[in-house]
Amino acid sequence: FCEMLYWTGCRPSEALALTATHIDLDERSVIIRSLKKRGEQKERHFRPVPLPDDYVQRLERTHDIRALQNGDDSDKLLWSFSRTTAWYRIRAVMKAAQISGIKACGRGLRHAYGVHAALHEVPETRIKKWLGHESLETTEVYLDMAGPEDRRLAARMWSEA
Repeated sequence: FCEMLYWTGCRPSEALALTATHIDLDERSVIIRSLKKRGEQKERHFRPVPLPDDYVQRLERTHDIRALQNGDDSDKLLWSFSRTTAWYRIRAVMKAAQISGIKACGRGLRHAYGVHAALHEVPETRIKKWLGHESLETTEVYLDMAGPEDRRLAARMWSEA
C-alpha cells in the first residue's frame, strides 16, 4: 500500500479505491481514479501513472492480479482497510524508515514524489498529469524546492561552470 503511494504520488484514498482492473500489467502502469475532482469531472477523471517493473512484479505476486482480472473478483479492492488504518500503516512505515515530522504522512509521500520527479527533470506537464492536477499552478507547489534539493540543483550548476 505504502509503495503504491511512493511510486505514484497518489492520495491514500485513491490507492484504497484501486482494484485489479486498475493495474495494467502489460503497460506496467496503474490507472488512478482521481477522487478530488469536483463538478463534471467528479468520479470520471482517470490518470495513468507508470510503475517500476519490480513493483509491478511484487503487485502481481502479492495480489495475483492476472487471476483477479480474469475472474469474478476483478472489482475486489487491493487493500480492504479503512482510511484510518491506512494512516496508521503509513505512520508505522515512516517510523520504521526513521522519517518524522510533517513529511511522515501520505501527503509527504505525494510531495516527495513531485519533488523527486522535478529533480529528475520530468517535464512539469507530465508531473501535473501524474498527480492529477487541473492546472500547472497546483503542480508548482511541488516544484518549489528548498534545502537539500536546492543544494543538489546548485551542485549540478556548479559542476558545469
